[in-house]
Amino acid sequence: MDKDIKYYLAGPMSGIDQHNIPAFDEATQSLRAEGYNIISPAELDGGAFRKEAMKESPDMAGGETCLGHTYGELLSRDVQTIADTCDGIILLPDWHTSRGARLEAYIGLAWGLKFGAYRNGNVVALSNAFVAGFVARELIAVTT
Repeated sequence: MDKDIKYYLAGPMSGIDQHNIPAFDEATQSLRAEGYNIISPAELDGGAFRKEAMKESPDMAGGETCLGHTYGELLSRDVQTIADTCDGIILLPDWHTSRGARLEAYIGLAWGLKFGAYRNGNVVALSNAFVAGFVARELIAVTT
């Protein structure tokens, strides 16, 4: 994987204890230590929001809000970040189980970004066709 480009870190957050922020933080720190330029959605939120999300873990995809922010607002910001500033997406484990991460991957595919999978401190390059297969399979499952 090319370490000279900017990567967005995508993975499941909603419905996971502490919004999976500890996993995002661990991956972000590990990847930065390896020289990757990472944008993590767990860092894009302000300190008060992050503290509240770590405490209560509402399933915002189910319609709840956190400090007045909706799932759609946060996802919109993340999609804009990917489209405007990123060259690639690194996917955390179980990314394909998350509606938000699948949308982020779809945007990455539409923009022709590079993909990698993060596992146990390592990044493995993924083909866009492989990622598209997961996104398509989940879309088909939702619509049938």
